[in-house]
Amino acid sequence: MKDNDKIRHFPARKIKTGFFNNKNKLAEIKNFQGFEYVKLKKDVNGINFNKKSLEDFAYSLKYTVSIMRDTNNGIFLYEYFISGEELDRFFKLYIDGTIEGKIVQIEKHTPDSLA
Repeated sequence: MKDNDKIRHFPARKIKTGFFNNKNKLAEIKNFQGFEYVKLKKDVNGINFNKKSLEDFAYSLKYTVSIMRDTNNGIFLYEYFISGEELDRFFKLYIDGTIEGKIVQIEKHTPDSLA
């Protein structure tokens, strides 16, 4: 077995940089409806968030949502390719039961033009 084939276990790490940097202190992790979250007031450069910039960024993203369906003919994996603009509509259809199956994976694709 090659080293690349072995399963690697990484220890849990404390997040002290990036989005969660709060003047060298960990941002407070809170809980709402059973989900953990962190409220970010500024970006990593200390700049306030801009609504239009965040919306433009969100709409420029693409997502691949993998959904497993168990049918009479077997198990199938459906790969949905969704733009950031259509993400809300896709999940509404999923929640309403129009799109059936179990979500296996959600992958985000950022535009190539980002630095």
